[in-house]
Amino acid sequence: MTTLPRSLIVPLLCAAVLSGCGSEIKLAQMGARDLFDLGMQRYQKNKFLGAIEAFQAAIFNFPGESHVDTAQYYLALSYFGNRDYVLAQTEFNRLQVNYPASAFAPQAQLMKAVSFFKGTPKHYALDQTDLQTAVTQFEDFLTDYPESDAVPEARTYLSEARTRLARKLYESGIIYTRLHDYHAARVYFQKVVDDYTSTSFAADATYQIAESYFQQKNWDEAHTRFENFRTIWPEHKWAARAGERSCQAVFRGGKEAFEAGDLALARTRFERFRTVCGQDGKKLREVEEYLARIGDVPTVKADSTNAGS
Repeated sequence: MTTLPRSLIVPLLCAAVLSGCGSEIKLAQMGARDLFDLGMQRYQKNKFLGAIEAFQAAIFNFPGESHVDTAQYYLALSYFGNRDYVLAQTEFNRLQVNYPASAFAPQAQLMKAVSFFKGTPKHYALDQTDLQTAVTQFEDFLTDYPESDAVPEARTYLSEARTRLARKLYESGIIYTRLHDYHAARVYFQKVVDDYTSTSFAADATYQIAESYFQQKNWDEAHTRFENFRTIWPEHKWAARAGERSCQAVFRGGKEAFEAGDLALARTRFERFRTVCGQDGKKLREVEEYLARIGDVPTVKADSTNAGS
């Protein structure tokens, strides 16, 4: 076996580490301005690992320089560009803590939130903890810097983040619906409505709440919920379906009450059908027949206590 001369071993080892020992020696010998310029050159060419190396050297070797906060900001951006979002969060936070008066502090606060956003799995079924953190930080940015030029960008990210969180809750509600655990489903749907009203899932969740009452044969509550849905979202893709379900609920509720011998409640529900759903000619004729059989029994207030089984 051939043995390499000792004089060749050190140079070869240096060549195997970070493009050679000479690179480290060169950075150590450079001044603050040269290190910063080198970092910017590499950053602008998307050579983020090299930029990180240069900016770190500038920060650690020249902490008192006037542009050290700029180097810190671009160090964080270099990690972000390299898609190392955890370290990007750390470095943006370090700028905020160490250089709170820096002109880059507002943008660092925004980019820290963006780093949490980007670092969260995109599929709603996976852990979205960092996305909730991002939402809080976007909201803080909008509160702290309402006049910033980056406000539209922050609002766009915030809207997307809130929509993803709303979908996670909504899909959980759908799962419980399929399991026929309607109470648990409503807990999730209601949270969507309460916490994420501005998202498209708020309307969908409102419909699903009404549908859950329908499936439980809680006819009066279902009817009321479907009618509220139609009032609030008259242009929604499910508005027509909600109208149909609303009429089905009050009609079925009337029949159920009639068959149970509760004629007052039956009359109340049939009268409501005649008022709200009179456009359904076939069922309206059935309703009139039931009302004729009921006679002059007075109506009662229909509520969730008289809602069916």
